[in-house]
Amino acid sequence: MTTKRITASNVAADLAVSKKENEERWKTAFNEFADIKEQISEINNTIKMATFGVFGFIGALSIAIITVIL
Repeated sequence: MTTKRITASNVAADLAVSKKENEERWKTAFNEFADIKEQISEINNTIKMATFGVFGFIGALSIAIITVIL
């Protein structure tokens, strides 16, 4: 049974391949992070609009009730 001897050249070649793969992974990850950031921003805007809508409705309802009472 013969085993292949690992040399510095083999390690350098493997490292170069690994580095290239990692660059691609990080590129994909950063694109995903940008998409997630955009989606979070959209969710924040939706929550803000819903909050203003609820408080606006409560305010209008309060004014209507006060107007009926007075």
